[in-house]
Formats: sequence, structure tokens, C-alpha cells
Amino acid sequence: MNLLKRLASGIGAGGVVFAVLYLGARFDVRWIAGFVILAVAYLAAVEYLHLMRRLGIPLAAPEFLIWIPLLVASYIAFGGRYAEVVLLCAIVYQVLRYLSVLPHRTGFLQAVAGVFGLLYIPWLLHYFYLIYMGAEGLPPHVGGVNAVVVLLMVWGYDAGAYFVGSAIGRHQAFPNVSPKKTWEGVAGGFVFAIAGAIVGATLSPVWREFAFWGGFPHLLASAFLVGWAAQLGDVFASKLKRAADVKDSGVFLPGHGGALDRIDGLLFALPVFYFYFHYILRFL
Repeated sequence: MNLLKRLASGIGAGGVVFAVLYLGARFDVRWIAGFVILAVAYLAAVEYLHLMRRLGIPLAAPEFLIWIPLLVASYIAFGGRYAEVVLLCAIVYQVLRYLSVLPHRTGFLQAVAGVFGLLYIPWLLHYFYLIYMGAEGLPPHVGGVNAVVVLLMVWGYDAGAYFVGSAIGRHQAFPNVSPKKTWEGVAGGFVFAIAGAIVGATLSPVWREFAFWGGFPHLLASAFLVGWAAQLGDVFASKLKRAADVKDSGVFLPGHGGALDRIDGLLFALPVFYFYFHYILRFL
């Protein structure tokens, strides 16, 4: 029953995301993806505040959460030209907000947690918007396909790691942080990440122009790097939850946990995908 619930909620959420990406690219209103990013970032930020409270580092919720829509809007408005300025203001505010808090150790930890939270969630998520927007001069749907490719890589890795690890997993990969994760699951994750990359590549006109088999080594390399980044993001989130003594960050999706549980691997994978496709392949 839990597996059915997990599959149903995952397919439903994935369908909504793909529908928004398709409509945005089809009608060239790609800013609509910003609403998805905002919703996910806001829910994940609320869960992050809860985890910080569990760790004994309470943050002023309104003064932290107000920066989420401001940062997401800065990535969309004016072509993102002022995004770094807004991010710098957000960081400075978090530092100043806790500068007078005593004892000093508490104020320092609150400032660090506030700054890290903004970098960890909205800033890392903005790479998805950069991927979705694509490079200048390319048709709008190319960015949409690239966004689908990275999602298929990450979701493929998650699915492969879960199902293969559950079926044949025997050797623990990270026993002190996440005992259920196994090396067999990690291997299965890489296989499914490559499969997701191949499916995505068949949809991409850029890959077809690049010559699919000629670009296959890049496909493998990018899937491998994205898979490792997704696993690192997942393990980091597990470390955070274990420190806060909770199983899930929230109850965003039945069978999947909270919003942060759903995007923990994606957060680390997005910049890896962006830098590989932008600086090495020049597809972004």
C-alpha cells in the first residue's frame, strides 16, 4: 500500500511539473516555471526552519521566508540581472539580524543557519530556472527539454537506488548516516540515471544535432556526475534530519515525506548539470 501511495503521488506531482514545463515552452511563457520553483522553495524553507528549531537554532520565520519570493522573483525579473544583488542583501540581512543576539554562539549559529538556508534552497533551485530558460538563440523548447533531462536523471537515480536497493541491497553504503542505502542501490541508481538521460536525449533536438552516439560518452559522464551529486544531496539531507532526530522533513507528498525530501538530491544535482551542459557541451 505504501508503494502504491508512493507511486501515485510521485506520478501525480511529476505530471504537474511536466505539464507546466511543456506549457511554458510551448507558448513561450517560461516564467511560469518560477511559480513551481517558488512553491517548492517556500515549502522546503518552512521545513528547513522546523529542522533548525529541532537543532536548537530558532530562526525568525517571517524574516527568513520573505526572502524566498524575493529571490525567486529576482531570478525571473529583468533577465536575472539583479539576482546577485538581492542575494547579497538577503545574506547581509541574515547576518545583521542576529548580530546583537546573546550569547554570541547562539547569534553566530543563527546567522550561519540563515545564510546557509538561503544558499541551500532558493539559490541552488535557481539553477533549474537557468537550465529551463536555455541559451540565447536557441528555440524555447530546447530549455524545456534540458529541464526534463535533468529531472529524468535525478528521478531515475532516486527510483533505481530505491527499487534495486530494496530488492537486492546487502552492503551498506553510508551506515552512520543512512543505514538503508546500499552500494547495490547506488549502482542501480546510476543505471536508471543513464536510462533517464538516454530517454531525455532522444527528445532533445540539440542531442540529435550533436549526433547521439557521438555524444554518448558525454551522456554517460553527465549522468554519472549528476547521479553522484544527487546521492550526495540525499545523504546530506539525511545527515541534517538525523541531527534533528526526524525521519522526514515534512509530509508534502504521501509516501515521499516533505518537499525537502523530494528535492534534496536535485538541489546538488542542478549546478552540476548546469555547469557540465553550459561550460563543456555549450548546450545552455
